[in-house]
Amino acid sequence: MKRQIFYTKILTVSFSILIGFQSLIAGNGGIGSSRYGIGDIQYFPSSRAFGMGGASFAVLTSASINRMNPAAWTQLNRTRYSFGVLYEGISAEDINESRFFSGVAFTGLMVSLPVAPSNGITLAFGLTPYSRINYNIITPSSFDTLNYNIQYLGDGGISQANLGSSVKIGSDLSLGLKIDYYSGTLNYTTKQLFVGSDYTSSEVTRTIEVNGFGATVGFVYTGLRSILNLPESQMFSIGGVFSTGSSLKAKEQKYYSFNTATILVRDTADAVTGKLEIPFSFGGGIAYSTEKILYAGDFFYQNWDKYSLFGNSSSEIRNNFRFSAGLEHLSKRDLSSSYFQRVAYRAGFFYNSSYYQLKDEPLNELGFTIGFGAPLFTDARLNINLGYSFRGTTDKQLQKDNIFRLSFSLSGGEVWFERPAQE
Repeated sequence: MKRQIFYTKILTVSFSILIGFQSLIAGNGGIGSSRYGIGDIQYFPSSRAFGMGGASFAVLTSASINRMNPAAWTQLNRTRYSFGVLYEGISAEDINESRFFSGVAFTGLMVSLPVAPSNGITLAFGLTPYSRINYNIITPSSFDTLNYNIQYLGDGGISQANLGSSVKIGSDLSLGLKIDYYSGTLNYTTKQLFVGSDYTSSEVTRTIEVNGFGATVGFVYTGLRSILNLPESQMFSIGGVFSTGSSLKAKEQKYYSFNTATILVRDTADAVTGKLEIPFSFGGGIAYSTEKILYAGDFFYQNWDKYSLFGNSSSEIRNNFRFSAGLEHLSKRDLSSSYFQRVAYRAGFFYNSSYYQLKDEPLNELGFTIGFGAPLFTDARLNINLGYSFRGTTDKQLQKDNIFRLSFSLSGGEVWFERPAQE
């Protein structure tokens, strides 16, 4: 039976990886600002944290794998896995019209293996999206009496594979380190489309392939409980992370095509190599919990002033700040309790000053989240979270987005490897 469970998990993980690689390179369109920088940055600390506005840096738990802070892995005493998908619906508008776009994307896969649970030593690895490009913009243009459209298309993004470990120092300090490997392809296409067959239509596709390494270190300190003389049933912790960023190798290729009703011409420019600089980031948070409820709050910052591609910075990019806060209520954890007492209920909010600044206008996002974690069998949970946020403005001919997000994820834990009892 244990062997069947083990093979079932391996098949599940393998299937998730295949789905993930397919989804990471697909764009759903609609987010016009993703044409700048490296696309929309994907902030998803865990399926549990999503329902709490994203707050997670100081949260120690044995029920989920924290993707942002490797120090939080010290409480994982079972082999755990988590993977999921995200539906995103965007109601976009400018001063002229409004449209609705939607799509589904992979939110990542994580697996953790407890090496020495008594010392908090856990090995974890996974694949998560780091940025995503997906836009389709058509702009009417004219020259004298000649009318045509300019179409801007983009897809692709950067994914992040990571491998790391955690350790507990004494009874109050948890430390963690993970190595981050960034890779992906950024595709940008511009088309000039004429009405009729008397004029030539043209298309230019710019493809940038990137890859490189970075690292993330983190800590969680739980000694505040004794300092504040709190009872054993309560915990007050602080946590923090620092990511080094990365100097990615970048290779750019341009493809050209020109066509009329009778002729199609294609050409390729020489490849250009250089660097894409992803800047460092850091964050911190606090968490307070009782037997039934958890409160958490986070702050995150990334220094995008240091961003550059082939040595060039971007006037549309600025430093990024994010604030998150949320709570979770879980009445009972033991299997003898009723089903609804074992359901975790979550709510939160976030404010994200995104790294976009278009026409000197910052694109800020305010969002609210709710969710729940429903027990399925043994230690498995189905996490369903909802989010609604507002971003951007219609001033200066920009785009305003109302974004609805629906996240589904499956997380669970099993004793995959257990030493036989000594006779």
